[in-house]
Amino acid sequence: MQIEDESVILPQGESLRAYLVQPFVSKGDLKSLLRLRGVFTSLQEKEQSIPALTLSLIKPSEFVELQQLYTTKEDNPKVTTQIIEWASPETLISSIPDEIDVNKVLDLDFENFKVLNAPSFYPVPNSDDAIRMDFEIERLDRSKSWADSRKRFKASIEIQKSKDKDELILISTHTAPETKQTNRALARHLIGHFKAQGQIAQKASVQQIRFGDFTNEKRFDYLLGFTRDNRQSPITFVEVVDIGLVPDEDHTLPEELEWMKERIRGLDLRGTGLEDSDFLSNPKYRPCLLIHRLDAKFRFSLCGMDGHCVISLGFPDFNNGQNPESEIELRIKKIDFDESRRGLDKNEAKQTILKEMEFVKIQAFKRLATLD
Repeated sequence: MQIEDESVILPQGESLRAYLVQPFVSKGDLKSLLRLRGVFTSLQEKEQSIPALTLSLIKPSEFVELQQLYTTKEDNPKVTTQIIEWASPETLISSIPDEIDVNKVLDLDFENFKVLNAPSFYPVPNSDDAIRMDFEIERLDRSKSWADSRKRFKASIEIQKSKDKDELILISTHTAPETKQTNRALARHLIGHFKAQGQIAQKASVQQIRFGDFTNEKRFDYLLGFTRDNRQSPITFVEVVDIGLVPDEDHTLPEELEWMKERIRGLDLRGTGLEDSDFLSNPKYRPCLLIHRLDAKFRFSLCGMDGHCVISLGFPDFNNGQNPESEIELRIKKIDFDESRRGLDKNEAKQTILKEMEFVKIQAFKRLATLD
Protein backbone atom coordinates (compact mmCIF):
# COMPACT_ATOMS: atom_id res chain seq x y z
CA MET A 1 0.00 0.00 0.00
CA GLN A 2 1.37 3.42 -0.95
CA ILE A 3 1.84 5.93 1.86
CA GLU A 4 0.44 9.30 0.81
CA ASP A 5 1.56 11.23 3.88
CA GLU A 6 5.17 12.06 3.01
CA SER A 7 5.84 13.41 6.50
CA VAL A 8 5.93 9.85 7.88
CA ILE A 9 8.51 8.57 5.37
CA LEU A 10 11.86 7.60 6.90
CA PRO A 11 14.43 9.02 4.46
CA GLN A 12 17.38 7.00 3.26
CA GLY A 13 20.15 7.46 0.70
CA GLU A 14 19.84 10.58 -1.44
CA SER A 15 16.72 11.81 0.39
CA LEU A 16 18.60 11.64 3.67
CA ARG A 17 21.63 13.41 2.18
CA ALA A 18 19.39 16.30 1.01
CA TYR A 19 18.21 16.66 4.62
CA LEU A 20 21.65 16.44 6.25
CA VAL A 21 23.26 19.11 4.05
CA GLN A 22 20.77 21.70 5.36
CA PRO A 23 22.49 24.40 7.50
CA PHE A 24 20.39 23.67 10.59
CA VAL A 25 22.17 20.29 10.92
CA SER A 26 25.71 21.14 12.05
CA LYS A 27 28.84 19.05 11.78
CA GLY A 28 28.78 18.74 15.58
CA ASP A 29 25.27 17.25 15.44
CA LEU A 30 26.41 14.61 12.94
CA LYS A 31 29.52 13.88 14.98
CA SER A 32 27.40 13.25 18.10
CA LEU A 33 25.02 10.99 16.17
CA LEU A 34 27.89 8.93 14.77
CA ARG A 35 29.51 8.63 18.19
CA LEU A 36 26.34 7.09 19.56
CA ARG A 37 26.78 4.44 16.86
CA GLY A 38 30.40 3.92 17.86
CA VAL A 39 31.62 5.52 14.62
CA PHE A 40 34.57 7.91 14.78
CA THR A 41 35.98 9.78 11.76
CA SER A 42 39.40 11.41 11.52
CA LEU A 43 37.89 14.51 9.87
CA GLN A 44 34.90 16.31 11.34
CA GLU A 45 33.57 18.08 8.24
CA LYS A 46 30.09 17.21 6.91
CA GLU A 47 31.63 15.96 3.65
CA GLN A 48 33.08 13.04 5.62
CA SER A 49 30.29 12.40 8.15
CA ILE A 50 27.29 12.52 5.78
CA PRO A 51 28.37 9.47 3.70
CA ALA A 52 28.81 7.51 6.92
CA LEU A 53 25.09 8.02 7.59
CA THR A 54 23.64 7.88 4.07
CA LEU A 55 25.36 4.58 3.23
CA SER A 56 23.60 2.87 6.13
CA LEU A 57 20.05 2.73 7.41
CA ILE A 58 18.95 5.42 9.83
CA LYS A 59 16.79 4.47 12.79
CA PRO A 60 13.46 6.22 13.48
CA SER A 61 14.80 7.48 16.82
CA GLU A 62 17.81 9.02 15.07
CA PHE A 63 15.61 10.77 12.52
CA VAL A 64 13.39 12.13 15.30
CA GLU A 65 16.51 13.60 16.90
CA LEU A 66 17.45 15.26 13.60
CA GLN A 67 13.94 16.72 13.28
CA GLN A 68 14.19 18.09 16.81
CA LEU A 69 17.41 19.84 15.80
CA TYR A 70 15.40 21.63 13.11
CA THR A 71 12.76 22.79 15.58
CA THR A 72 15.24 23.72 18.30
CA LYS A 73 17.55 25.75 16.11
CA GLU A 74 15.17 27.45 13.70
CA ASP A 75 12.12 28.07 15.90
CA ASN A 76 14.21 29.16 18.88
CA PRO A 77 14.27 33.00 19.14
CA LYS A 78 17.64 34.76 18.99
CA VAL A 79 18.33 38.43 19.67
CA THR A 80 20.81 40.91 18.20
CA THR A 81 21.07 44.68 18.71
CA GLN A 82 22.13 47.74 16.73
CA ILE A 83 22.60 51.30 18.05
CA ILE A 84 22.69 54.56 16.10
CA GLU A 85 22.59 58.26 17.05
CA TRP A 86 19.22 60.04 16.83
CA ALA A 87 18.88 63.76 16.07
CA SER A 88 15.18 64.62 16.18
CA PRO A 89 12.58 65.58 18.81
CA GLU A 90 9.85 63.72 16.91
CA THR A 91 8.35 60.47 18.18
CA LEU A 92 9.22 57.24 16.41
CA ILE A 93 5.65 56.39 15.45
CA SER A 94 5.35 59.75 13.65
CA SER A 95 8.76 59.37 12.00
CA ILE A 96 8.36 56.05 10.21
CA PRO A 97 7.10 55.87 6.60
CA ASP A 98 3.34 55.87 6.15
CA GLU A 99 3.50 52.45 4.49
CA ILE A 100 6.16 49.75 4.45
CA ASP A 101 5.85 46.87 2.01
CA VAL A 102 8.30 44.44 3.60
CA ASN A 103 8.48 42.15 0.56
CA LYS A 104 9.47 45.10 -1.64
CA VAL A 105 12.07 46.13 0.92
CA LEU A 106 13.49 42.62 0.72
CA ASP A 107 13.53 42.50 -3.11
CA LEU A 108 12.61 38.80 -3.14
CA ASP A 109 12.56 38.05 -6.87
CA PHE A 110 14.94 35.11 -6.45
CA GLU A 111 14.27 34.02 -2.87
CA ASN A 112 12.31 31.00 -1.63
CA PHE A 113 10.35 32.83 1.09
CA LYS A 114 7.95 35.72 1.55
CA VAL A 115 6.53 37.82 4.38
CA LEU A 116 2.89 37.03 5.01
CA ASN A 117 0.08 39.60 5.17
CA ALA A 118 1.00 43.28 5.59
CA PRO A 119 2.76 43.81 8.93
CA SER A 120 3.18 47.33 10.27
CA PHE A 121 4.75 49.11 13.23
CA TYR A 122 2.74 49.89 16.34
CA PRO A 123 3.60 51.72 19.60
CA VAL A 124 4.94 49.42 22.31
CA PRO A 125 2.60 49.52 25.34
CA ASN A 126 3.96 50.99 28.59
CA SER A 127 6.96 52.50 26.81
CA ASP A 128 7.99 56.15 26.51
CA ASP A 129 8.86 56.02 22.82
CA ALA A 130 9.21 52.62 21.16
CA ILE A 131 7.71 50.92 18.13
CA ARG A 132 7.56 47.28 17.10
CA MET A 133 6.70 45.17 14.08
CA ASP A 134 5.74 41.50 14.40
CA PHE A 135 5.78 39.44 11.24
CA GLU A 136 5.71 35.89 9.92
CA ILE A 137 7.50 34.50 6.88
CA GLU A 138 6.74 31.38 4.89
CA ARG A 139 9.55 29.38 3.33
CA LEU A 140 9.01 27.06 0.37
CA ASP A 141 11.71 24.40 0.05
CA ARG A 142 11.04 22.10 -2.88
CA SER A 143 14.02 19.90 -2.00
CA LYS A 144 11.94 18.51 0.88
CA SER A 145 9.25 16.82 -1.14
CA TRP A 146 9.15 13.93 1.30
CA ALA A 147 8.61 16.18 4.30
CA ASP A 148 6.97 19.49 5.03
CA SER A 149 8.01 21.74 2.17
CA ARG A 150 6.36 24.85 3.65
CA LYS A 151 7.54 26.22 6.98
CA ARG A 152 6.47 29.37 8.80
CA PHE A 153 8.60 31.38 11.21
CA LYS A 154 7.79 34.35 13.42
CA ALA A 155 10.03 37.29 14.25
CA SER A 156 9.95 40.94 15.28
CA ILE A 157 11.95 44.14 15.17
CA GLU A 158 11.64 46.75 17.92
CA ILE A 159 13.04 50.28 17.86
CA GLN A 160 13.25 52.43 20.96
CA LYS A 161 14.85 55.65 22.05
CA SER A 162 17.50 55.36 24.71
CA LYS A 163 16.61 57.00 28.01
CA ASP A 164 20.24 57.98 28.66
CA LYS A 165 21.23 59.70 25.41
CA ASP A 166 20.05 60.62 21.91
CA GLU A 167 20.28 57.26 20.22
CA LEU A 168 18.07 54.54 18.82
CA ILE A 169 18.28 50.91 19.89
CA LEU A 170 17.16 48.41 17.25
CA ILE A 171 16.39 45.01 18.75
CA SER A 172 16.04 42.17 16.26
CA THR A 173 14.35 38.97 17.42
CA HIS A 174 14.69 36.34 14.72
CA THR A 175 14.28 32.60 14.33
CA ALA A 176 15.22 31.06 10.98
CA PRO A 177 17.93 32.73 8.82
CA GLU A 178 15.25 34.27 6.59
CA THR A 179 13.78 36.25 9.49
CA LYS A 180 17.26 37.54 10.35
CA GLN A 181 17.65 38.63 6.72
CA THR A 182 14.26 40.38 6.89
CA ASN A 183 15.14 42.27 10.07
CA ARG A 184 18.44 43.45 8.60
CA ALA A 185 16.69 44.70 5.46
CA LEU A 186 14.06 46.53 7.55
CA ALA A 187 16.75 48.15 9.70
CA ARG A 188 18.64 49.39 6.63
CA HIS A 189 15.43 50.70 5.07
CA LEU A 190 14.35 52.60 8.19
CA ILE A 191 17.79 54.08 8.85
CA GLY A 192 17.91 55.25 5.22
CA HIS A 193 14.47 56.85 5.65
CA PHE A 194 15.46 58.57 8.92
CA LYS A 195 18.63 59.94 7.28
CA ALA A 196 16.62 61.25 4.31
CA GLN A 197 14.30 63.05 6.77
CA GLY A 198 17.22 64.53 8.73
CA GLN A 199 16.35 62.58 11.87
CA ILE A 200 19.67 60.74 11.74
CA ALA A 201 22.87 62.45 10.60
CA GLN A 202 24.12 61.35 7.18
CA LYS A 203 27.50 60.37 8.61
CA ALA A 204 26.04 58.42 11.54
CA SER A 205 26.90 54.73 11.47
CA VAL A 206 25.32 51.71 13.10
CA GLN A 207 27.12 50.35 16.13
CA GLN A 208 27.09 46.59 16.63
CA ILE A 209 28.78 44.37 19.18
CA ARG A 210 31.19 42.25 17.15
CA PHE A 211 33.86 39.70 17.96
CA GLY A 212 36.61 41.97 16.64
CA ASP A 213 35.58 44.87 18.90
CA PHE A 214 37.44 43.29 21.81
CA THR A 215 40.95 42.28 22.71
CA ASN A 216 41.19 38.70 23.91
CA GLU A 217 41.23 39.84 27.54
CA LYS A 218 38.33 42.27 27.12
CA ARG A 219 36.23 39.58 25.42
CA PHE A 220 36.57 37.43 28.55
CA ASP A 221 35.64 40.44 30.70
CA TYR A 222 32.61 41.18 28.56
CA LEU A 223 31.14 37.68 28.46
CA LEU A 224 31.86 37.10 32.14
CA GLY A 225 30.19 40.44 32.86
CA PHE A 226 26.86 38.74 32.21
CA THR A 227 27.50 36.58 35.24
CA ARG A 228 28.18 39.59 37.48
CA ASP A 229 26.21 42.58 36.24
CA ASN A 230 22.65 41.37 36.80
CA ARG A 231 22.64 40.33 40.45
CA GLN A 232 19.77 42.69 41.28
CA SER A 233 17.68 41.99 38.18
CA PRO A 234 14.78 39.49 37.89
CA ILE A 235 17.23 37.21 36.06
CA THR A 236 20.11 36.11 38.27
CA PHE A 237 23.23 34.12 37.44
CA VAL A 238 23.61 30.57 38.79
CA GLU A 239 26.62 29.00 37.05
CA VAL A 240 28.54 28.65 33.78
CA VAL A 241 27.78 25.31 32.11
CA ASP A 242 29.55 25.50 28.72
CA ILE A 243 32.28 27.57 27.06
CA GLY A 244 33.76 27.63 23.57
CA LEU A 245 37.48 28.36 23.26
CA VAL A 246 40.08 28.44 20.48
CA PRO A 247 43.85 28.96 20.93
CA ASP A 248 45.01 32.26 19.41
CA GLU A 249 47.73 31.43 16.90
CA ASP A 250 49.15 34.94 17.22
CA HIS A 251 49.97 34.51 20.90
CA THR A 252 52.30 32.16 22.75
CA LEU A 253 50.56 29.69 25.01
CA PRO A 254 51.77 29.46 28.62
CA GLU A 255 53.65 26.30 29.46
CA GLU A 256 50.69 24.62 31.16
CA LEU A 257 48.60 25.04 27.99
CA GLU A 258 51.24 23.79 25.55
CA TRP A 259 49.18 20.61 25.09
CA MET A 260 46.70 22.68 23.08
CA LYS A 261 49.29 23.79 20.51
CA GLU A 262 48.84 22.25 17.05
CA ARG A 263 46.43 19.69 18.49
CA ILE A 264 43.34 21.63 19.55
CA ARG A 265 41.48 23.70 16.94
CA GLY A 266 38.52 24.28 19.20
CA LEU A 267 37.57 23.32 22.73
CA ASP A 268 34.07 22.96 24.17
CA LEU A 269 34.01 22.58 27.95
CA ARG A 270 30.78 21.35 29.50
CA GLY A 271 30.09 20.90 33.17
CA THR A 272 28.95 22.78 36.24
CA GLY A 273 30.44 25.78 37.97
CA LEU A 274 32.88 26.40 35.12
CA GLU A 275 33.28 30.02 36.25
CA ASP A 276 35.75 28.61 38.81
CA SER A 277 37.76 26.67 36.21
CA ASP A 278 41.26 27.87 35.34
CA PHE A 279 40.18 28.77 31.83
CA LEU A 280 37.79 31.42 33.16
CA SER A 281 39.31 32.36 36.52
CA ASN A 282 43.01 32.61 35.59
CA PRO A 283 43.73 35.97 33.86
CA LYS A 284 47.09 34.58 32.72
CA TYR A 285 45.36 32.46 30.05
CA ARG A 286 43.19 35.17 28.53
CA PRO A 287 45.66 36.88 26.13
CA CYS A 288 46.25 33.60 24.25
CA LEU A 289 42.68 32.26 24.05
CA LEU A 290 39.75 33.27 21.85
CA ILE A 291 36.52 32.79 23.80
CA HIS A 292 33.59 32.89 21.38
CA ARG A 293 30.73 31.45 23.45
CA LEU A 294 29.64 31.25 27.06
CA ASP A 295 26.52 29.32 28.15
CA ALA A 296 25.27 30.07 31.64
CA LYS A 297 22.40 28.93 33.80
CA PHE A 298 20.15 31.66 35.20
CA ARG A 299 17.27 31.84 37.63
CA PHE A 300 14.37 34.00 36.42
CA SER A 301 11.32 35.49 38.11
CA LEU A 302 9.63 37.63 35.49
CA CYS A 303 6.06 38.49 34.47
CA GLY A 304 4.61 35.80 36.73
CA MET A 305 7.03 33.17 35.42
CA ASP A 306 9.59 31.44 37.63
CA GLY A 307 12.19 28.88 36.69
CA HIS A 308 15.66 28.25 35.29
CA CYS A 309 17.11 28.68 31.81
CA VAL A 310 20.43 28.26 30.02
CA ILE A 311 21.31 31.34 27.97
CA SER A 312 23.98 31.15 25.27
CA LEU A 313 25.98 34.35 24.79
CA GLY A 314 28.18 34.04 21.76
CA PHE A 315 29.36 35.00 18.30
CA PRO A 316 27.73 32.35 16.07
CA ASP A 317 29.49 33.38 12.84
CA PHE A 318 32.93 33.14 14.47
CA ASN A 319 33.26 29.53 13.35
CA ASN A 320 33.20 30.67 9.71
CA GLY A 321 36.94 31.22 9.53
CA GLN A 322 37.16 33.02 12.88
CA ASN A 323 35.14 35.88 11.42
CA PRO A 324 35.92 39.09 13.37
CA GLU A 325 32.67 40.66 12.08
CA SER A 326 30.57 38.03 13.87
CA GLU A 327 27.86 39.81 15.86
CA ILE A 328 27.00 38.75 19.39
CA GLU A 329 23.73 36.86 19.71
CA LEU A 330 21.65 35.76 22.68
CA ARG A 331 19.53 32.63 22.63
CA ILE A 332 18.01 30.33 25.21
CA LYS A 333 19.13 26.73 24.84
CA LYS A 334 16.98 25.30 27.62
CA ILE A 335 14.15 26.55 29.82
CA ASP A 336 12.33 24.92 32.74
CA PHE A 337 9.45 26.40 34.71
CA ASP A 338 8.77 25.81 38.39
CA GLU A 339 5.10 25.28 37.55
CA SER A 340 3.73 24.32 34.16
CA ARG A 341 0.76 26.40 33.04
CA ARG A 342 -1.73 25.57 30.34
CA GLY A 343 -1.38 27.81 27.33
CA LEU A 344 2.13 28.96 28.24
CA ASP A 345 4.07 29.73 25.03
CA LYS A 346 7.72 28.83 25.61
CA ASN A 347 8.96 31.00 22.76
CA GLU A 348 7.11 34.04 24.11
CA ALA A 349 8.60 33.37 27.54
CA LYS A 350 12.04 33.14 25.96
CA GLN A 351 11.56 36.46 24.18
CA THR A 352 10.59 38.14 27.46
CA ILE A 353 13.75 36.86 29.13
CA LEU A 354 15.98 37.73 26.18
CA LYS A 355 14.63 41.28 26.02
CA GLU A 356 15.50 41.76 29.69
CA MET A 357 19.01 40.41 29.08
CA GLU A 358 19.44 42.62 26.03
CA PHE A 359 19.75 45.70 28.22
CA VAL A 360 22.34 43.94 30.37
CA LYS A 361 24.26 43.19 27.16
CA ILE A 362 24.20 46.82 26.01
CA GLN A 363 25.10 48.31 29.38
CA ALA A 364 27.95 45.83 29.87
CA PHE A 365 29.39 46.83 26.49
CA LYS A 366 29.11 50.56 27.22
CA ARG A 367 30.65 50.12 30.66
CA LEU A 368 33.57 48.21 29.21
CA ALA A 369 34.08 50.86 26.52
CA THR A 370 34.38 53.63 29.11
CA LEU A 371 37.23 51.73 30.79
CA ASP A 372 39.40 51.70 27.65
